[in-house]
Amino acid sequence: MPFAWIAATLLGALVPAAIVSMRLAGPALPMLWLFAFGVALGHAIILGLPAALLYRAKRWHRPDVAVATGFLIGAIPIGILNWPVRNAPNSTMSFGDTLLNVDGVPTLAGWLEFLRVLGMFGSLGAVGALVFWLTLRWSGALDDASSE
Repeated sequence: MPFAWIAATLLGALVPAAIVSMRLAGPALPMLWLFAFGVALGHAIILGLPAALLYRAKRWHRPDVAVATGFLIGAIPIGILNWPVRNAPNSTMSFGDTLLNVDGVPTLAGWLEFLRVLGMFGSLGAVGALVFWLTLRWSGALDDASSE
């Protein structure tokens, strides 16, 4: 069983990293893949495994719970790092011609960009969690799911 959990963790990080690398393919692809894999693996180990072990202890084996948790694990850290409200009253932030933040207050475009980023990273977390769950299911590590 430990092999299944190791494989599930590695595959759960590998798939989102591959998605990011394919989407942003270019000359720095190997370095980008390694960076994306490191970030995804860090999320999987630091945030995902404790959640998975809690769910295992509570005998929650449903894929929708895993996917929803994966979405949160992908979205919350970037949401904290990328929170659009700034404590700098004279700061203005823009992306291209679009104002995202004026005098430290996010504009509607700023909030929409924030939600887009949350959705993107949350989706990567959800994909990783689904791969993690599928790997455990296919390996037989979730065979006691009938006791839900």
